[in-house]
Amino acid sequence: MGCFSKYGLITINFFLVCIGLSVVGTSAAILHKNTIFGAVLTNVFFSVPLTTLLAGIFLTCLGFLGCLGAIKEHSCMLKLYAVVVGVLLVAVLATGIALVVFSANTSDFIVRSMTKVFDEYGEEDQETLTDNLDYLQNTMECCGINGYEDWAQYPYGNGTNVADGCCIDETVGCGVNMLINPNATELVFTRGCLSFVTGAFSAICLALSILTFALVLVQALSITWACIIAKDSRRYENI
Repeated sequence: MGCFSKYGLITINFFLVCIGLSVVGTSAAILHKNTIFGAVLTNVFFSVPLTTLLAGIFLTCLGFLGCLGAIKEHSCMLKLYAVVVGVLLVAVLATGIALVVFSANTSDFIVRSMTKVFDEYGEEDQETLTDNLDYLQNTMECCGINGYEDWAQYPYGNGTNVADGCCIDETVGCGVNMLINPNATELVFTRGCLSFVTGAFSAICLALSILTFALVLVQALSITWACIIAKDSRRYENI
């Protein structure tokens, strides 16, 4: 067998590992609870990134095994590698398509998820969520989902309050009775957070889907190359 075929598969698997790590990193960024998405999104949103994360980890490990198979020039190992990658290719392709659809239709899901999170703001056992939501709103200069008046319908708002993070000059308790303050529009951020969260989350999902499709292309090339090497290895073994 020529060195070209052998080192070609090693090179392909190197790219497979690199893209796999990129997918893992991007998925982990979405899943990290201390990010803006951890503050405003519920667990329903983490199923797709989690699937992609696990697939990325597995494919990264598989890439190392593919390199080992190419170095050893073991026909059975290469064939097994090609079969496993083929099965994963279908799964990753389906995930990529799901991500594209998901990123194009996130608004309604995000509204429901954000509503649930805003309902839990200020509860005694939700201090981390409360802090993260305050940080999100103050940093992004937004308040509520569609606007600051949304807080009237949440338990913490109780028709009169907004979150402390909504205050332009944030201090503890600054949002109390803000909804009935005649100067509220000068003291709190008035625009909602929905547009920012939707835009940022869609952008990350789109980036993740592009990486996923790139991974599919590298997988397809890897399968083809592994089959060629396995065939050549078998021929040389017979000789």
